Amino acid sequence: MTKAEIIRTGHALGVDFSLTWSCYEPTPGGRPCGLCDSCTLRKKGFAEAGLTDPLGYAD
Repeated sequence: MTKAEIIRTGHALGVDFSLTWSCYEPTPGGRPCGLCDSCTLRKKGFAEAGLTDPLGYAD
């Protein structure tokens, strides 16, 4: 599955994506950076799925 397909499936199943992230370089306050590979792939996946990512990124 592509990242967009995973996100669409999770959305259909009611996943609360505000509780998920896998940032490689979180801020000292614990927020995802929005710039690392993991954050970039997640943001791209949400955009391709046509959904809004509920995370507040530091970037």
